[in-house]
Amino acid sequence: MNRNKSTETAKAEPNRPNHQTIRWDRYEMNLSDYYGTRIEPTGRVLRLVIDAVNECNLRCRYCHPGEVWRNQQLDATVVQQALSAAEDAGTLEVVLTGGEMMMHHQLHAVLDSTQLLRQCASALITNATLITSDIARRLSGSNLTRICTSVDGVTNDLHGSARGKNLPRVLEGLHMLAGTGKPITVITVVHRGNWERVIELSKYLAGRKLAAQHHLCAPSYSGQAREHYPELALREHEFHGVQALVDEHQADLYARGLYLTFNSFWPATGEVPRRTGRTITLQQLSEQVKDTLCNIRPNGEFRLQATTWGREMVGNAVLGSVHDQPPRHLLRNAESVLASGSAMQLPREIEARHKFQIGTHYETEERQATDLLISRTGGDVSDVELVPIRSVDKHWALENSFDIPKLAAELKIEPQDRRVLHHPTGVVLVFHRHHSLVTVLRPAEWNAVRRELASQERQSA
Repeated sequence: MNRNKSTETAKAEPNRPNHQTIRWDRYEMNLSDYYGTRIEPTGRVLRLVIDAVNECNLRCRYCHPGEVWRNQQLDATVVQQALSAAEDAGTLEVVLTGGEMMMHHQLHAVLDSTQLLRQCASALITNATLITSDIARRLSGSNLTRICTSVDGVTNDLHGSARGKNLPRVLEGLHMLAGTGKPITVITVVHRGNWERVIELSKYLAGRKLAAQHHLCAPSYSGQAREHYPELALREHEFHGVQALVDEHQADLYARGLYLTFNSFWPATGEVPRRTGRTITLQQLSEQVKDTLCNIRPNGEFRLQATTWGREMVGNAVLGSVHDQPPRHLLRNAESVLASGSAMQLPREIEARHKFQIGTHYETEERQATDLLISRTGGDVSDVELVPIRSVDKHWALENSFDIPKLAAELKIEPQDRRVLHHPTGVVLVFHRHHSLVTVLRPAEWNAVRRELASQERQSA
Protein backbone atom coordinates (compact mmCIF):
# COMPACT_ATOMS: atom_id res chain seq x y z
CA MET A 1 0.00 0.00 0.00
CA ASN A 2 1.34 3.45 -0.90
CA ARG A 3 1.66 5.69 2.14
CA ASN A 4 3.77 8.79 2.61
CA LYS A 5 7.02 8.55 4.52
CA SER A 6 5.75 10.08 7.74
CA THR A 7 2.93 7.53 7.94
CA GLU A 8 5.32 4.64 7.43
CA THR A 9 7.60 6.00 10.14
CA ALA A 10 4.76 6.30 12.61
CA LYS A 11 3.62 2.75 11.97
CA ALA A 12 7.14 1.31 12.11
CA GLU A 13 7.77 2.73 15.60
CA PRO A 14 4.76 1.71 17.68
CA ASN A 15 6.63 2.04 20.97
CA ARG A 16 7.33 5.77 20.65
CA PRO A 17 5.60 7.99 23.26
CA ASN A 18 1.90 8.47 22.79
CA HIS A 19 2.07 12.28 22.63
CA GLN A 20 4.24 12.51 19.52
CA THR A 21 3.64 15.03 16.78
CA ILE A 22 4.31 14.34 13.10
CA ARG A 23 3.87 16.39 9.96
CA TRP A 24 1.11 15.04 7.71
CA ASP A 25 0.60 16.75 4.37
CA ARG A 26 1.90 20.07 5.75
CA TYR A 27 -0.12 20.20 8.94
CA GLU A 28 0.67 18.93 12.40
CA MET A 29 -1.45 16.42 14.23
CA ASN A 30 -1.01 14.92 17.65
CA LEU A 31 -1.01 11.10 17.46
CA SER A 32 -1.96 10.53 21.08
CA ASP A 33 -4.18 7.63 21.93
CA TYR A 34 -7.84 8.53 22.18
CA TYR A 35 -9.12 6.37 25.02
CA GLY A 36 -6.76 3.54 24.17
CA THR A 37 -7.41 3.53 20.41
CA ARG A 38 -4.50 4.67 18.24
CA ILE A 39 -5.33 6.98 15.37
CA GLU A 40 -4.50 4.84 12.37
CA PRO A 41 -3.35 5.43 8.82
CA THR A 42 -5.54 3.83 6.17
CA GLY A 43 -5.41 3.31 2.42
CA ARG A 44 -7.87 4.37 -0.24
CA VAL A 45 -9.72 1.04 -0.33
CA LEU A 46 -12.08 1.41 2.61
CA ARG A 47 -14.53 -1.36 1.73
CA LEU A 48 -14.07 -4.83 0.20
CA VAL A 49 -17.14 -6.71 -1.05
CA ILE A 50 -16.65 -10.46 -1.45
CA ASP A 51 -19.28 -12.17 -3.62
CA ALA A 52 -18.51 -15.58 -2.22
CA VAL A 53 -21.31 -17.56 -3.87
CA ASN A 54 -23.12 -17.37 -7.20
CA GLU A 55 -26.22 -19.31 -6.20
CA CYS A 56 -29.57 -18.22 -4.75
CA ASN A 57 -32.86 -19.85 -3.83
CA LEU A 58 -34.81 -16.74 -4.93
CA ARG A 59 -35.28 -15.12 -8.33
CA CYS A 60 -35.94 -11.46 -7.51
CA ARG A 61 -36.77 -9.42 -10.59
CA TYR A 62 -34.37 -6.63 -9.69
CA CYS A 63 -31.37 -8.87 -9.01
CA HIS A 64 -27.95 -8.02 -10.46
CA PRO A 65 -26.53 -11.25 -11.91
CA GLY A 66 -26.59 -11.29 -15.68
CA GLU A 67 -27.02 -15.00 -16.11
CA VAL A 68 -28.88 -17.89 -14.56
CA TRP A 69 -27.53 -18.73 -11.12
CA ARG A 70 -24.91 -21.41 -11.30
CA ASN A 71 -22.80 -23.42 -8.87
CA GLN A 72 -19.83 -21.10 -8.46
CA GLN A 73 -18.26 -20.36 -5.08
CA LEU A 74 -15.08 -18.96 -3.66
CA ASP A 75 -13.26 -21.49 -1.52
CA ALA A 76 -13.28 -20.68 2.19
CA THR A 77 -9.46 -20.49 2.10
CA VAL A 78 -9.64 -17.67 -0.45
CA VAL A 79 -12.19 -15.84 1.69
CA GLN A 80 -9.89 -16.26 4.69
CA GLN A 81 -6.95 -14.83 2.72
CA ALA A 82 -9.07 -11.85 1.63
CA LEU A 83 -10.14 -11.13 5.21
CA SER A 84 -6.53 -11.24 6.41
CA ALA A 85 -5.46 -8.92 3.60
CA ALA A 86 -8.20 -6.43 4.46
CA GLU A 87 -7.30 -6.51 8.16
CA ASP A 88 -3.62 -5.85 7.45
CA ALA A 89 -4.40 -3.08 4.96
CA GLY A 90 -6.50 -1.07 7.39
CA THR A 91 -9.71 -1.62 5.40
CA LEU A 92 -12.78 -0.44 7.31
CA GLU A 93 -15.24 -3.18 6.35
CA VAL A 94 -15.50 -6.47 4.48
CA VAL A 95 -18.91 -7.54 3.18
CA LEU A 96 -19.71 -11.22 2.60
CA THR A 97 -22.47 -11.63 0.06
CA GLY A 98 -23.47 -13.40 -3.15
CA GLY A 99 -25.84 -14.87 -4.16
CA GLU A 100 -27.24 -16.22 -0.97
CA MET A 101 -24.48 -16.77 1.61
CA MET A 102 -26.45 -19.48 3.41
CA MET A 103 -25.96 -21.67 0.31
CA HIS A 104 -22.17 -21.57 0.57
CA HIS A 105 -20.93 -25.15 0.93
CA GLN A 106 -18.29 -24.05 3.46
CA LEU A 107 -20.41 -21.56 5.38
CA HIS A 108 -19.13 -22.71 8.77
CA ALA A 109 -15.49 -22.25 7.70
CA VAL A 110 -16.29 -18.81 6.25
CA LEU A 111 -17.92 -17.73 9.51
CA ASP A 112 -14.97 -19.10 11.49
CA SER A 113 -12.60 -17.00 9.36
CA THR A 114 -14.20 -13.80 10.68
CA GLN A 115 -12.31 -14.47 13.92
CA LEU A 116 -9.21 -13.24 12.07
CA LEU A 117 -10.55 -9.69 12.14
CA ARG A 118 -9.68 -7.36 14.98
CA GLN A 119 -10.14 -3.82 13.65
CA CYS A 120 -11.76 -4.46 10.28
CA ALA A 121 -15.55 -4.73 10.55
CA SER A 122 -17.41 -7.52 8.75
CA ALA A 123 -20.96 -7.72 7.45
CA LEU A 124 -22.91 -10.62 5.97
CA ILE A 125 -25.89 -10.20 3.64
CA THR A 126 -28.67 -12.83 3.52
CA ASN A 127 -32.24 -12.98 2.26
CA ALA A 128 -33.17 -14.64 5.63
CA THR A 129 -35.25 -17.42 4.07
CA LEU A 130 -32.74 -20.19 4.86
CA ILE A 131 -31.91 -19.29 8.46
CA THR A 132 -32.12 -22.23 10.85
CA SER A 133 -31.54 -22.37 14.59
CA ASP A 134 -28.13 -23.97 13.96
CA ILE A 135 -27.12 -21.26 11.49
CA ALA A 136 -28.36 -18.57 13.88
CA ARG A 137 -26.22 -20.07 16.62
CA ARG A 138 -23.14 -20.05 14.37
CA LEU A 139 -23.82 -16.47 13.30
CA SER A 140 -24.06 -15.48 16.93
CA GLY A 141 -20.72 -17.12 17.69
CA SER A 142 -18.97 -15.55 14.71
CA ASN A 143 -17.01 -12.31 14.75
CA LEU A 144 -19.39 -10.65 12.30
CA THR A 145 -19.94 -7.01 13.17
CA ARG A 146 -23.44 -6.82 11.70
CA ILE A 147 -25.90 -8.80 9.59
CA CYS A 148 -27.87 -7.37 6.67
CA THR A 149 -31.08 -8.83 5.31
CA SER A 150 -33.63 -7.75 2.73
CA VAL A 151 -37.31 -6.97 3.32
CA ASP A 152 -39.30 -5.04 0.72
CA GLY A 153 -42.61 -4.28 2.41
CA VAL A 154 -44.80 -4.66 5.47
CA THR A 155 -47.37 -6.83 3.65
CA ASN A 156 -46.82 -9.94 1.58
CA ASP A 157 -48.14 -8.17 -1.53
CA LEU A 158 -45.75 -5.22 -1.12
CA HIS A 159 -42.79 -7.38 -0.16
CA GLY A 160 -43.49 -9.86 -2.92
CA SER A 161 -44.16 -7.39 -5.72
CA ALA A 162 -40.67 -7.99 -7.16
CA ARG A 163 -39.20 -10.86 -5.16
CA GLY A 164 -41.86 -13.47 -4.46
CA LYS A 165 -44.41 -13.63 -1.67
CA ASN A 166 -42.25 -15.10 1.08
CA LEU A 167 -42.66 -12.44 3.78
CA PRO A 168 -43.70 -14.87 6.57
CA ARG A 169 -40.52 -16.91 6.06
CA VAL A 170 -38.39 -13.77 5.83
CA LEU A 171 -39.81 -12.38 9.07
CA GLU A 172 -39.21 -15.71 10.79
CA GLY A 173 -35.59 -15.55 9.66
CA LEU A 174 -35.32 -11.89 10.66
CA HIS A 175 -36.47 -12.68 14.20
CA MET A 176 -33.81 -15.40 14.44
CA LEU A 177 -31.17 -12.99 13.14
CA ALA A 178 -32.23 -10.38 15.68
CA GLY A 179 -31.77 -13.04 18.34
CA THR A 180 -28.07 -13.44 17.47
CA GLY A 181 -27.26 -10.20 19.28
CA LYS A 182 -25.65 -8.74 16.14
CA PRO A 183 -26.83 -5.33 14.91
CA ILE A 184 -29.27 -5.87 12.02
CA THR A 185 -29.46 -3.73 8.90
CA VAL A 186 -32.59 -4.21 6.79
CA ILE A 187 -32.14 -3.36 3.11
CA THR A 188 -35.22 -2.47 1.07
CA VAL A 189 -35.15 -2.18 -2.71
CA VAL A 190 -37.57 0.67 -3.36
CA HIS A 191 -39.28 0.47 -6.75
CA ARG A 192 -42.51 1.63 -8.36
CA GLY A 193 -44.54 -1.05 -6.63
CA ASN A 194 -43.58 -0.34 -3.01
CA TRP A 195 -41.84 3.01 -2.43
CA GLU A 196 -44.88 5.02 -1.36
CA ARG A 197 -45.48 2.73 1.65
CA VAL A 198 -41.89 2.04 2.63
CA ILE A 199 -42.16 4.07 5.86
CA GLU A 200 -44.73 1.56 7.13
CA LEU A 201 -41.94 -1.00 7.09
CA SER A 202 -39.56 1.40 8.88
CA LYS A 203 -42.12 1.91 11.65
CA TYR A 204 -42.71 -1.85 11.89
CA LEU A 205 -38.97 -2.50 12.32
CA ALA A 206 -38.61 0.27 14.90
CA GLY A 207 -41.68 -0.77 16.85
CA ARG A 208 -40.50 -4.37 17.18
CA LYS A 209 -36.80 -3.57 17.61
CA LEU A 210 -35.95 -5.86 14.71
CA ALA A 211 -33.25 -3.67 13.18
CA ALA A 212 -30.81 -0.91 14.05
CA GLN A 213 -30.77 0.47 10.52
CA HIS A 214 -33.06 0.59 7.49
CA HIS A 215 -31.26 1.25 4.19
CA LEU A 216 -33.28 2.07 1.09
CA CYS A 217 -31.80 1.57 -2.36
CA ALA A 218 -33.16 1.81 -5.90
CA PRO A 219 -32.83 -1.01 -8.44
CA SER A 220 -30.11 -0.44 -11.00
CA TYR A 221 -30.11 -1.32 -14.68
CA SER A 222 -27.94 -4.38 -14.22
CA GLY A 223 -28.00 -8.11 -14.86
CA GLN A 224 -31.39 -9.73 -15.11
CA ALA A 225 -32.99 -6.54 -13.76
CA ARG A 226 -32.61 -5.10 -17.28
CA GLU A 227 -35.49 -7.25 -18.50
CA HIS A 228 -37.91 -5.87 -15.88
CA TYR A 229 -36.51 -2.38 -15.53
CA PRO A 230 -39.35 -0.39 -17.14
CA GLU A 231 -41.78 -1.74 -14.51
CA LEU A 232 -39.37 -1.36 -11.57
CA ALA A 233 -37.34 1.79 -12.12
CA LEU A 234 -37.94 4.89 -10.06
CA ARG A 235 -38.41 8.03 -12.11
CA GLU A 236 -36.51 11.13 -11.09
CA HIS A 237 -39.44 12.67 -9.18
CA GLU A 238 -39.87 9.36 -7.32
CA PHE A 239 -36.24 9.52 -6.11
CA HIS A 240 -37.20 12.87 -4.59
CA GLY A 241 -40.38 11.33 -3.19
CA VAL A 242 -38.45 8.61 -1.37
CA GLN A 243 -35.97 11.13 0.02
CA ALA A 244 -38.83 13.37 1.18
CA LEU A 245 -40.26 10.45 3.15
CA VAL A 246 -36.86 9.82 4.72
CA ASP A 247 -36.46 13.51 5.62
CA GLU A 248 -39.92 13.60 7.18
CA HIS A 249 -39.54 10.50 9.37
CA GLN A 250 -35.79 10.19 9.95
CA ALA A 251 -35.57 12.07 13.26
CA ASP A 252 -38.54 10.30 14.85
CA LEU A 253 -37.33 6.86 13.80
CA TYR A 254 -33.81 7.63 15.03
CA ALA A 255 -35.25 8.53 18.43
CA ARG A 256 -36.90 5.10 18.40
CA GLY A 257 -33.60 3.36 17.66
CA LEU A 258 -33.76 3.01 13.84
CA TYR A 259 -31.36 4.81 11.49
CA LEU A 260 -33.13 5.39 8.15
CA THR A 261 -31.32 6.45 4.97
CA PHE A 262 -31.75 6.40 1.18
CA ASN A 263 -28.43 5.30 -0.31
CA SER A 264 -29.34 5.99 -3.95
CA PHE A 265 -30.51 9.62 -3.76
CA TRP A 266 -27.26 11.45 -4.45
CA PRO A 267 -25.96 9.03 -7.13
CA ALA A 268 -29.24 9.40 -9.03
CA THR A 269 -29.96 13.11 -8.60
CA GLY A 270 -26.70 14.78 -7.62
CA GLU A 271 -28.55 16.57 -4.83
CA VAL A 272 -27.41 16.52 -1.21
CA PRO A 273 -29.85 15.06 1.36
CA ARG A 274 -30.64 17.99 3.61
CA ARG A 275 -30.43 16.18 6.97
CA THR A 276 -27.16 14.37 6.40
CA GLY A 277 -24.64 16.42 8.38
CA ARG A 278 -21.13 14.95 8.34
CA THR A 279 -22.07 11.31 8.74
CA ILE A 280 -23.10 8.91 5.97
CA THR A 281 -23.11 5.14 5.56
CA LEU A 282 -19.92 3.53 4.32
CA GLN A 283 -21.93 2.18 1.39
CA GLN A 284 -22.96 5.72 0.46
CA LEU A 285 -19.35 6.86 0.65
CA SER A 286 -18.23 4.01 -1.61
CA GLU A 287 -20.93 4.88 -4.16
CA GLN A 288 -20.00 8.56 -4.13
CA VAL A 289 -16.20 8.28 -4.02
CA LYS A 290 -15.19 5.65 -6.54
CA ASP A 291 -11.71 4.85 -5.25
CA THR A 292 -12.90 3.45 -1.92
CA LEU A 293 -14.34 0.05 -2.97
CA CYS A 294 -13.06 -3.19 -4.50
CA ASN A 295 -14.99 -6.36 -5.27
CA ILE A 296 -14.08 -10.04 -5.51
CA ARG A 297 -16.47 -11.96 -7.75
CA PRO A 298 -17.43 -15.66 -7.37
CA ASN A 299 -15.23 -16.54 -10.37
CA GLY A 300 -12.23 -14.98 -8.60
CA GLU A 301 -12.10 -11.66 -10.45
CA PHE A 302 -10.70 -8.82 -8.35
CA ARG A 303 -12.34 -5.61 -9.59
CA LEU A 304 -12.01 -1.92 -9.05
CA GLN A 305 -15.44 -0.33 -8.69
CA ALA A 306 -14.51 2.97 -10.34
CA THR A 307 -16.46 2.19 -13.54
CA THR A 308 -18.90 -0.44 -12.35
CA TRP A 309 -22.38 -0.75 -10.84
CA GLY A 310 -24.29 -3.84 -9.82
CA ARG A 311 -22.53 -6.58 -11.75
CA GLU A 312 -21.82 -4.37 -14.76
CA MET A 313 -18.57 -2.66 -15.72
CA VAL A 314 -17.34 -0.27 -18.37
CA GLY A 315 -13.97 -1.14 -19.88
CA ASN A 316 -11.60 -3.41 -18.00
CA ALA A 317 -12.00 -2.96 -14.25
CA VAL A 318 -10.49 -6.39 -13.50
CA LEU A 319 -7.05 -6.26 -11.87
CA GLY A 320 -6.55 -10.01 -11.70
CA SER A 321 -7.87 -13.20 -10.12
CA VAL A 322 -7.60 -14.50 -6.57
CA HIS A 323 -7.02 -17.92 -8.16
CA ASP A 324 -3.77 -16.63 -9.67
CA GLN A 325 -2.57 -14.08 -7.13
CA PRO A 326 -3.08 -13.78 -3.37
CA PRO A 327 -5.75 -11.22 -2.37
CA ARG A 328 -3.03 -9.35 -0.47
CA HIS A 329 -1.13 -8.66 -3.71
CA LEU A 330 -4.28 -7.66 -5.59
CA LEU A 331 -5.33 -5.29 -2.82
CA ARG A 332 -1.87 -3.73 -2.89
CA ASN A 333 -2.10 -3.39 -6.66
CA ALA A 334 -5.49 -1.68 -6.31
CA GLU A 335 -3.97 0.81 -3.86
CA SER A 336 -1.17 1.59 -6.30
CA VAL A 337 -3.54 2.11 -9.23
CA LEU A 338 -5.83 4.35 -7.20
CA ALA A 339 -2.96 6.34 -5.68
CA SER A 340 -1.52 6.96 -9.16
CA GLY A 341 -4.69 8.71 -10.26
CA SER A 342 -4.93 6.55 -13.39
CA ALA A 343 -8.31 5.06 -12.43
CA MET A 344 -11.14 7.13 -13.90
CA GLN A 345 -14.93 7.13 -13.57
CA LEU A 346 -18.01 8.09 -15.53
CA PRO A 347 -19.36 11.56 -14.70
CA ARG A 348 -22.08 11.18 -12.08
CA GLU A 349 -24.87 12.39 -14.36
CA ILE A 350 -23.77 10.02 -17.15
CA GLU A 351 -23.61 7.09 -14.74
CA ALA A 352 -27.06 8.03 -13.38
CA ARG A 353 -28.47 8.00 -16.89
CA HIS A 354 -27.17 4.49 -17.50
CA LYS A 355 -27.35 2.99 -13.99
CA PHE A 356 -30.82 4.32 -13.15
CA GLN A 357 -31.96 5.33 -16.66
CA ILE A 358 -32.50 8.87 -15.33
CA GLY A 359 -33.71 11.16 -18.10
CA THR A 360 -34.73 8.33 -20.43
CA HIS A 361 -38.15 7.03 -21.36
CA TYR A 362 -37.01 3.40 -21.56
CA GLU A 363 -37.19 3.43 -25.33
CA THR A 364 -35.38 0.65 -27.14
CA GLU A 365 -32.59 2.78 -28.58
CA GLU A 366 -31.84 4.35 -25.18
CA ARG A 367 -31.59 0.97 -23.48
CA GLN A 368 -29.42 -0.22 -26.35
CA ALA A 369 -27.00 2.65 -25.67
CA THR A 370 -26.59 1.42 -22.08
CA ASP A 371 -26.32 -2.20 -23.20
CA LEU A 372 -23.54 -1.17 -25.59
CA LEU A 373 -21.72 0.78 -22.89
CA ILE A 374 -21.68 -2.03 -20.33
CA SER A 375 -20.71 -4.62 -22.94
CA ARG A 376 -17.32 -2.94 -23.29
CA THR A 377 -15.57 -5.06 -20.73
CA GLY A 378 -12.15 -5.33 -22.30
CA GLY A 379 -12.04 -3.35 -25.50
CA ASP A 380 -11.52 0.26 -26.47
CA VAL A 381 -13.63 2.74 -24.50
CA SER A 382 -11.83 5.85 -25.72
CA ASP A 383 -15.09 7.38 -26.95
CA VAL A 384 -16.65 7.09 -23.47
CA GLU A 385 -16.26 10.19 -21.34
CA LEU A 386 -14.32 9.39 -18.19
CA VAL A 387 -13.27 11.90 -15.55
CA PRO A 388 -10.89 11.87 -12.56
CA ILE A 389 -12.31 10.33 -9.40
CA ARG A 390 -13.58 12.87 -6.89
CA SER A 391 -11.58 12.23 -3.73
CA VAL A 392 -12.76 11.97 -0.14
CA ASP A 393 -11.28 15.36 0.79
CA LYS A 394 -13.63 16.98 -1.77
CA HIS A 395 -16.74 15.22 -0.48
CA TRP A 396 -19.83 17.40 -0.17
CA ALA A 397 -20.36 16.34 3.45
CA LEU A 398 -17.38 18.52 4.44
CA GLU A 399 -19.50 21.57 3.68
CA ASN A 400 -22.07 20.54 6.30
CA SER A 401 -21.96 21.58 9.94
CA PHE A 402 -21.52 19.13 12.81
CA ASP A 403 -21.77 19.13 16.59
CA ILE A 404 -18.27 18.92 18.08
CA PRO A 405 -19.33 18.24 21.73
CA LYS A 406 -21.80 15.58 20.57
CA LEU A 407 -19.19 13.71 18.51
CA ALA A 408 -16.67 13.93 21.36
CA ALA A 409 -19.24 12.55 23.80
CA GLU A 410 -20.01 9.65 21.44
CA LEU A 411 -16.30 8.85 21.11
CA LYS A 412 -15.92 8.88 24.88
CA ILE A 413 -18.89 6.58 25.48
CA GLU A 414 -18.18 4.03 22.72
CA PRO A 415 -14.41 4.00 22.02
CA GLN A 416 -14.44 0.27 21.27
CA ASP A 417 -16.94 0.79 18.45
CA ARG A 418 -15.02 3.59 16.73
CA ARG A 419 -11.93 3.80 14.59
CA VAL A 420 -10.26 7.13 13.85
CA LEU A 421 -8.19 7.09 10.69
CA HIS A 422 -5.93 9.31 8.60
CA HIS A 423 -6.93 9.07 4.93
CA PRO A 424 -4.20 9.52 2.27
CA THR A 425 -5.93 12.75 1.15
CA GLY A 426 -5.38 14.24 4.62
CA VAL A 427 -8.93 14.12 5.98
CA VAL A 428 -9.81 12.25 9.16
CA LEU A 429 -12.45 9.51 9.10
CA VAL A 430 -14.33 8.46 12.22
CA PHE A 431 -15.81 5.03 11.55
CA HIS A 432 -18.55 3.44 13.65
CA ARG A 433 -17.83 -0.27 13.18
CA HIS A 434 -21.17 -1.74 14.28
CA HIS A 435 -23.30 0.69 12.30
CA SER A 436 -20.93 1.13 9.32
CA LEU A 437 -21.20 4.92 9.48
CA VAL A 438 -18.42 7.33 8.48
CA THR A 439 -17.93 10.88 9.75
CA VAL A 440 -15.65 12.99 7.53
CA LEU A 441 -13.56 15.70 9.21
CA ARG A 442 -10.91 18.19 8.23
CA PRO A 443 -7.66 17.93 10.26
CA ALA A 444 -8.36 21.11 12.23
CA GLU A 445 -11.86 19.85 13.01
CA TRP A 446 -10.49 16.59 14.37
CA ASN A 447 -8.12 18.57 16.58
CA ALA A 448 -11.14 20.53 17.86
CA VAL A 449 -12.90 17.24 18.67
CA ARG A 450 -9.78 16.00 20.42
CA ARG A 451 -9.59 19.18 22.52
CA GLU A 452 -13.27 18.79 23.40
CA LEU A 453 -12.59 15.20 24.48
CA ALA A 454 -9.84 16.43 26.81
CA SER A 455 -12.16 19.11 28.18
CA GLN A 456 -14.94 16.62 28.85
CA GLU A 457 -12.44 14.33 30.54
CA ARG A 458 -11.27 17.14 32.85
CA GLN A 459 -14.87 18.00 33.72
CA SER A 460 -15.70 14.42 34.63
CA ALA A 461 -12.51 13.90 36.68
